[in-house]
Amino acid sequence: MSELRYWIWLTAAFGCANAAKWNAVSYYGSAENAYQKISGGDLSHVLPQFKRSVESATLDSAERMIDFCASKNIGVCSFEDELFPQRLREIYNPPSVLFYKGDISGIDESVVITAVGTRNPSEYSVEVSQKLCRELASEGVSIASGFAVGLDSVAHRSAIEGGGKTYAVLPCGLLVDFPPENAGAKPLIERHGALISEYFPADRTTSIGFRARNRILSGISLGTLVLQAGAKSGSLSTASFALSQGRDIFCVPPHELFNSDYAGVIGLIRDGAIPVFESSDVINEYKGLYPHKLRTDKPQAVQKAASAPKKRAASKPKPEKTSAEKTAAPKLPPVSVRPEGLSGTKKLIYEYIRENGEVHLDQLDIGTGDVFEIEAFLTELELDGLVRSLPGNRFTV
Repeated sequence: MSELRYWIWLTAAFGCANAAKWNAVSYYGSAENAYQKISGGDLSHVLPQFKRSVESATLDSAERMIDFCASKNIGVCSFEDELFPQRLREIYNPPSVLFYKGDISGIDESVVITAVGTRNPSEYSVEVSQKLCRELASEGVSIASGFAVGLDSVAHRSAIEGGGKTYAVLPCGLLVDFPPENAGAKPLIERHGALISEYFPADRTTSIGFRARNRILSGISLGTLVLQAGAKSGSLSTASFALSQGRDIFCVPPHELFNSDYAGVIGLIRDGAIPVFESSDVINEYKGLYPHKLRTDKPQAVQKAASAPKKRAASKPKPEKTSAEKTAAPKLPPVSVRPEGLSGTKKLIYEYIRENGEVHLDQLDIGTGDVFEIEAFLTELELDGLVRSLPGNRFTV
């Protein structure tokens, strides 16, 4: 508890999804040191916009939060805890604290695939998603999704029907019934996997919460499967994070080529996503690395997808850790939340917005890279506190 309380204080001081906390931890050396220095009056590495929240956060409140979670059967682990998934430690701006109900202990050792899709799916997409997620689960794959209505719900339910695990990552606290239509499914998911959130248990949804949630969804998985997505679908945000994190991207081929409801999927496939015609198209990507986790004794289909360039991580088996490595503190993520620390595409986007004052999302395809990476970079800049989102997909500094 002694270390956990400092991480909860840090999270309350800077914000659950805010990248500024990592800049502070890197500067002060640890969450505990950050508390000791900041509470002692050293605000030399706290940006002005965070000073009020930093000064109002207390260690007593952090300890009360730990007791509250225990009373509600909510598990809590910090970035430094052994239970914290290593996959999440490796992403940009990882959560500092995870709240969960259920079991998250097997994430790193499992083939976790994030399955996401529209809230208003076609009958075709529902049928295909049910079949794929059920078969993947029966073959040993764990299915993660965002707990939204529509295809997210289909993915969770089908994973359980297939006898597998499912992880629901929420854009709000675990005690908030959002969306209300899915509140009754929480105990079922808890028994067959876990409900996961980086937000305090009673925190409600915000506009940034959904996009911030998507980086965790892609981060805990080896690949993201887009089931159906239009050109402006929120599922493309998860695919963008998967791409930036070096994860695989899979897509269900569209039912109708000229139907705008599938425009997002078509764009991903054009850019090299792996088309999925059956569960083996996903299984075959991982059976060599996880033979002990996957059940691959079912006959393989004759028809395979045409070969296409794949945007995927260079996956290699990780060597067994030594005793010293197992006990060593996790390496803190390098994060810069100051404009002068930006580089590459992220810097180009920030400077373009700063120079133009207010910019629509569509204006940001300015030769900066893959169009599906733009939203991920915008979310990171927003979490850094350098960019603000406005109504109508507009952004400003």
